[in-house]
Amino acid sequence: MSLPGHVAVGARLSTGPNSRLNQGLILTAFVGFQFLDSLTTHLGLALQHQELNRIMAPLMATQGELAAYAVKGTAVAVLLAVLMLMYRRKPRVWHAYHVAAWITAFGVIVNLAQLL
Repeated sequence: MSLPGHVAVGARLSTGPNSRLNQGLILTAFVGFQFLDSLTTHLGLALQHQELNRIMAPLMATQGELAAYAVKGTAVAVLLAVLMLMYRRKPRVWHAYHVAAWITAFGVIVNLAQLL
């Protein structure tokens, strides 16, 4: 509680799920794991491993790796645009991106296991 005329400094430094720090970490993890997924996929394909993603595999087989990365990049850009439009009105959208970051992290782990 602050006195009249004083600002409560600690009130702005929240560490809850909707804090700026957590949002930044979620966003960084989401984008970072997307990049790592693309990188590990590229390395795996260069080593003649098969694409494990059942959505991207047919696209890579017919249109090539570059087209698949273009589709993935567009999808990530659209998801980030949705996040930027909705994050203030629906703060729970951060939970969806948190889950998406974990799912992508799992994909990176599977890719790394395949590379080993």
